[in-house]
Amino acid sequence: MKTLRSVAIAALFAGSAFAGTVSSSLLNLVPPDASVLSGAQVDQAVASPFGQFLLSQFQPNSSGFLEFVGATGFDPRYNLQYVLAATSPNATSGQNVLILGAGTFVPAKIIAAATAQGATVSQYTAANNTTTTIITAPNRSSAAQQTSLAFLDNSTVAIGGLPLVQAAIDRKAANTVFSGPLAQQALSTSGAYQAWFATVTPLSDFLNGKLGNLGNLSQNNLFQSVLQSSGGVNFTSSGVTITTDLVAAAPQNAQALIDVLQFLVSMVQSNSGNNPAVGTLASATTFNLNGSTAHVVLSLTEQQAEQLVPSSTPKPADRHRRPAQ
Repeated sequence: MKTLRSVAIAALFAGSAFAGTVSSSLLNLVPPDASVLSGAQVDQAVASPFGQFLLSQFQPNSSGFLEFVGATGFDPRYNLQYVLAATSPNATSGQNVLILGAGTFVPAKIIAAATAQGATVSQYTAANNTTTTIITAPNRSSAAQQTSLAFLDNSTVAIGGLPLVQAAIDRKAANTVFSGPLAQQALSTSGAYQAWFATVTPLSDFLNGKLGNLGNLSQNNLFQSVLQSSGGVNFTSSGVTITTDLVAAAPQNAQALIDVLQFLVSMVQSNSGNNPAVGTLASATTFNLNGSTAHVVLSLTEQQAEQLVPSSTPKPADRHRRPAQ
């Protein structure tokens, strides 16, 4: 369903691009078993040169986007302030990511637009007897696998699998406080970067099944020694800096990890061939040891960062290419 999907995509886009200090009101809505958190401070990052460049690639003047804004009264460029994404490995639904957003919403318009496109609108009653409207997208075989959306108030939205959204409503009603090592890591990391992520899950667990042909690395004793990781992105007037901190079990493990990563980067650089973007990433990466932490920094100029983003504008040769007969 296009309207609900567009809201979710807008939240994901913002969450992957921009971030800042996490809001406690959103953090307290996070599932207690969350293993990975990332944040998004949209209204601050759009002022940076790279933020403006990313917005130019978003094609905001397309007819579909303008139709979406008109129908919902929601423009992610101006109405979305903060996004927090939480991954719950033990979620019982087919979806394990809950997206929480803070901004300026017109729930009635979004509900009406979603209903017009076939969404299901239902009422969910929390333990304190407050009732919240939930919008659920159609065309899924299982209700647990459907994407749902609920406005917890006029400035807070929850998007994810239906059980995750219902649980967020319950936490809001119960004034639940999210605490523990991941909460502390999120607060610390989000305050240091405009874009950030944090996890206290061992790297071997986090990367399991996500490395493709390098999947055996997640079972390597070296990667199993990484107990937690965090990092973020800072946008400046001159470029973009991406930082990752990998906390190992001991300093020697962190140094060994740096040695392996440096070796992999040198291999990438030597095999970059005619791909200057790959070579740029390799040459712009530095490694440092800080106790038991492997500190990895990728520093790019504004021009280098822009070259890494696929252009949404067809190349001149593509514009004049005739369709196949």
